Amino acid sequence: MAKDTYLKKVLGEDHYSSVRNATVLMVGAGGIGCELLKNLVLTGYGEIHIVDLDTITLSNLNRQFLFRKWDIDKSKSLTISTAVQRFNYFGTKLVPHHGNITDATQFPLPWWSQFDYVFNALDNLEARRYVNKMCLFLKKPLMESGTTGYDGQVQPIYPYYSECFDCQAKVTPKTFPVCTIRSTPSQPVHCITWAKEFLYYQLFDHVENSSTDTLSKETDDQQELQNLVQGVNELVELRTMACSGDFQRFFSELVTKIFRVDIERLLLIDSLWKSRTKPRPLDVSKYQDDLINLVNNAENEKILSQDTAVWTTLQNIYVLYQAAKRLLERISGDEKVVPFDKDDEDTLNFVCAASNLRSWVFNIEVKSKFDIKQIAGNIIPAIATTNAIISGFSSLCGTKYFHHDKNGDFTDIYRESSTIFISIKPNKYITSASLVPPNSKCPSSSLLSRGLLKLAPQDLERSLEWLVDLLIEKYGYDSEGMSLQLSQSRLIYDMDYDDNLESSLQSVGFKDGEILLVQDDNDIKENLELYVTVGDKTELSDVTLRPKKMLAEDTTRSGGDTTIVIDEDDDLVELEEPAMKKRKV
Repeated sequence: MAKDTYLKKVLGEDHYSSVRNATVLMVGAGGIGCELLKNLVLTGYGEIHIVDLDTITLSNLNRQFLFRKWDIDKSKSLTISTAVQRFNYFGTKLVPHHGNITDATQFPLPWWSQFDYVFNALDNLEARRYVNKMCLFLKKPLMESGTTGYDGQVQPIYPYYSECFDCQAKVTPKTFPVCTIRSTPSQPVHCITWAKEFLYYQLFDHVENSSTDTLSKETDDQQELQNLVQGVNELVELRTMACSGDFQRFFSELVTKIFRVDIERLLLIDSLWKSRTKPRPLDVSKYQDDLINLVNNAENEKILSQDTAVWTTLQNIYVLYQAAKRLLERISGDEKVVPFDKDDEDTLNFVCAASNLRSWVFNIEVKSKFDIKQIAGNIIPAIATTNAIISGFSSLCGTKYFHHDKNGDFTDIYRESSTIFISIKPNKYITSASLVPPNSKCPSSSLLSRGLLKLAPQDLERSLEWLVDLLIEKYGYDSEGMSLQLSQSRLIYDMDYDDNLESSLQSVGFKDGEILLVQDDNDIKENLELYVTVGDKTELSDVTLRPKKMLAEDTTRSGGDTTIVIDEDDDLVELEEPAMKKRKV
């Protein structure tokens, strides 16, 4: 029996033929990416391109099953392409790319044009938005996917027919006031943030410049402000002492200042403790003899690797001692600074011990190294099974697109597709919601149109005025109401700013990968975003500009709200199922 027999029966002969002739892009080769590439290869796609900029680390191995210990420090995209060859039964052509997907030089617009479908398996908000924008420019279907713990979702995106990635606002990472972190912590996360972002940063990373003006914005209490400034200055002195080579003196001064002297000063500020439990200074000298015994016995180093144990106060002092000693040895050698890395045992141990000792001082629950790593690394634990389920749905929903003619009209496939959610909630293990149109206030898919601006190499020497006239003739903008901006909102022309009219396009900044924003300041025609490419001839996309939509309009969409939280360090999104959408269970 031929290996594709069952695929043909499941997909149908014509559908299977479309899949076999398709070229698809998978962005991301992590937890979801490993599972997804396996599925795409076994589905029989003709050509798959894989893009990832990361290398493999030890912490990847528990869920990224295509990698092994001997693959550590190798390129993810190259390794994953080799790993699937042993079950590449249909001879899928695999093309790995080690690089940043947002790099327009490595991945110019013509490169994107070759793909029939794009699958996202990313762990980065900026990259997700960029891929979304490229798919909107080229009207390419995109499959978004993400997991967080036991929850996950897949979302098919059909440009300008369904919601795009930017149609729903993303929750920004939570931050904490400086005064809470440095003076009045009340949760373990406050102590962990203090240990990582303040104490560790000041001692072993690039020195922070905390001026009085900056700190004064955080508190009106002059006593507290004076204490904050004094604390910063004393840490600068400690860092200087660290470079002297006298570790014993450095460590003694460090723990005495941080856990006793600083706390005693805080207790003098009565206004801080009117409604709070007072902290208790830590007298490290009481543990001096026991600490010496621990340090002198090499067998006690196993404490450093006890990830799930909750260390005692003495053990935390011991871990802080060992981590500080190793870090000072590193910055005294070739490494002038050692940035925090959750996968660097020395940096993680220092932060864990310091945050736990501070928690003890402020009567806060002490955490295990495993728990602190999750918080310090901004990690929501990834579960391999959830990644596998979501990757399966991503691949399965993607094949549905190839039932239809790929002519840019997504009407039929939009009506048939759904966003799929999984969870461990009773009666909601798998739910789905019909796709909804783009958010009328979405800055990516509804507030402007998109197209391409192709420039011949010789036309880069033409003046900006030539391009202005070309845009007016092509799209009907009013010459007195049009303004032009290049990437990152850099104004290059409007009615009151015509200094660049005689300058060449190249000197103004036009090049491959630039994005030109054309705005109608008269608020008649909608804005237009043009992706700039340099090719054989100059050409502008045919775009029919609609009447401009105003942000102030309070339009109500059916479908409710979906909240998506992107974590910067793992393959996850946290999502709430839409409350108003009709679900199928």
